[in-house]
Parts: sequence; structure tokens; C-alpha cells
Amino acid sequence: MTNAQEPKILAIDTSTQACSVSLTCGGKSYTDFAMTPQTHANHVLQMVDSVLEQAGIEGNDLDCLALSEGPGAFTGIRIAAGVVQGLAFGWNKPVISISTLEAVAWPMLKNYSKSKVAACLDARMKELYLQICSLQEGKMISEPAQLLSEADALVKIQSESVLLGTGDIATEFSDLVAKFDQWEERLPTAEAIVEIAKQRVSSAKSVLDSVPLPVYLRNNVAEKPK
Repeated sequence: MTNAQEPKILAIDTSTQACSVSLTCGGKSYTDFAMTPQTHANHVLQMVDSVLEQAGIEGNDLDCLALSEGPGAFTGIRIAAGVVQGLAFGWNKPVISISTLEAVAWPMLKNYSKSKVAACLDARMKELYLQICSLQEGKMISEPAQLLSEADALVKIQSESVLLGTGDIATEFSDLVAKFDQWEERLPTAEAIVEIAKQRVSSAKSVLDSVPLPVYLRNNVAEKPK
């Protein structure tokens, strides 16, 4: 691949109730997206085949793979990691891992490039996942993702003067959402993961050297906070 060529990247996201696969190839984007709660494993490989067929290429033609590593639904992020591990080994392709929250933030961040965006996903148990993202010289930079209570999340966004928020928490955390000047309800997509991965192609790692693993933040899904 030369510098003049856009990398061919296949991305997978199964971190929420949505399941999506996206491929960038020859300046075009091919995406398959569906709401398939609890059945991602039944659909994701069919989606991979679909976007490859639409683009008219084989898996061996790809430059790298990308995935939404989490945080998110425990089973969902394991599915993405497992599928990408298998495809990367089979096709001998490097992998880029992208935060699920970055994928949530990216569409809003593109439109408000001079602002910070807080990406928020419902973590259940009266907690949420939060990551603050911004753009620097056209590339996304992000603080570490955190697992927070609503009160701690409010302190975080106010201390950093974050006015823009996006995610899926409007129903469960309506008071927090009301603190943003602007809020967009959104789930992560593989299309967003591809766009972020294009910024980070140099960080792609061989699956033989660094196996892509899920990022949970909460170690025990059954343990409720006191």
C-alpha cells in the first residue's frame, strides 16, 4: 500500500444492541447495520461477507481490520474481539482497536471540531461509561474511558466545561443529559470505527504480537455497586 492509496479497512461493532460491519475501499464505504439484540453472533459473519461482496474484494485484499473493543455489552464486545481475532489470523492482517465511546463521539465531533464531546453509554447498575473526546490537527484524541456514577459524571463534564454530549443515556440519565447545551442520542457504528481507524493505520498491530481483547471497565457484571 502506498501513501497515495486509501487503506482498505474492515471494521466490526457488536458492543450494543446494534450490530454493524463497514468497509472502506477505493474511496467508497460499504456498510451493513442492523438492530439484532442478543443475536449478533448469528449475523456478524454474514455482514462481513456482504460488505466484501459489495466492494468486490476478498478478505486477503484488506490492509487491516478494526473493532470496537468496548466498553459495552460484555457478550457483545467479546463477539467482536473473537471474530476479529479469527479473521486476522486467517487473513494475516493487522488490527486496530477503537474505543466504543470514540465511535459514539465521532459523528458529533466532526460537526463541532473545535469543541469537546462527551460520549456516554448506559453501563446499567445506575452507572455510565464516559469518555471525553476532541480533535487535534484533524485527528481524534481522547481521555481514558471511565465507569462513573451520574453524580461523578456530572462533576467530570462540568470541571472540563464540556457542552456537547452524545450516546444512549437520555432515558436513564435525563438529568445529566439536561446539563449539556446540545445532546445527540446515538449508538456506535462500524462506519465511525473505520473513519477513526484511518487516522491510526500506523498503530495497527499484528495479531501474532498483540491479540485484540475486550475492554470491560467493570470487572464483574454481577457485582452491584454499594
